[in-house]
Amino acid sequence: MEEKVIKELKGHSGSKIFLMRNEDNIFVRKQGNVERNFERLSHLYSDSYPVPIIYQKYDDILDMEYIHGLDMKSYLTSGNIELLANFIISNLNKFAKNSIVKDYTEVYNHKLAFVDTAKDLPFTKDELIARLPKRLPSSNYHGDLTLENILHSNDSFYMIDAVTIEYDSYIFDIAKLRQDLECKWFLRNSKLMLDVKLQNLQEKILSRFSGAENDNLLILMLLRVYQHTQENDDNRKFILKEIQRLWK
Repeated sequence: MEEKVIKELKGHSGSKIFLMRNEDNIFVRKQGNVERNFERLSHLYSDSYPVPIIYQKYDDILDMEYIHGLDMKSYLTSGNIELLANFIISNLNKFAKNSIVKDYTEVYNHKLAFVDTAKDLPFTKDELIARLPKRLPSSNYHGDLTLENILHSNDSFYMIDAVTIEYDSYIFDIAKLRQDLECKWFLRNSKLMLDVKLQNLQEKILSRFSGAENDNLLILMLLRVYQHTQENDDNRKFILKEIQRLWK
């Protein structure tokens, strides 16, 4: 079956993403570093979460459903905030079911090993870990729950780009979402003013999930981005400004 690249899409984590066409339909192809996406998306799809259908995986290539819809920048300008809040809260509640308490101390020690070699962070690894909650509910999860990874299509919402990580808890998903809701990472290159809507959305979510308002968990998620930035670039400056604000 003949396949044709329509265009290359924005990719992360060293992957390349293409919008493709074959004789049957249009689909998304992700190339490189796909194993963790394949594992998590397969798991979520089997549990009936609203995620793209996986068509096939071979070598280090993943073909999946193309969901044509609005990104959250576009949706939030005129869309119904209550509907979005209900979608997020509903899926977080579903994630939280059948969770078990887990000690994340070793995960923190492993994932934050780089902190003591960083010259521009206001804390050491041990200082940050001392403030992080150690015992959290290990649960089903998305792994990279940002507003950029939510789409609105045909009156429904979908989650894309789920990934298997060691931060396997819906609490970490909420902390990751706060990166957009509170820090406005997804608007860093935009002039959109969505402060009131984002604050309202965050308040609705945090009112339902105790413990997720911990600012040190948000710092932990910002550090995931920090590791992919370069010294003195705008993204690094953005992350450091937010970390300094949160580290009290």
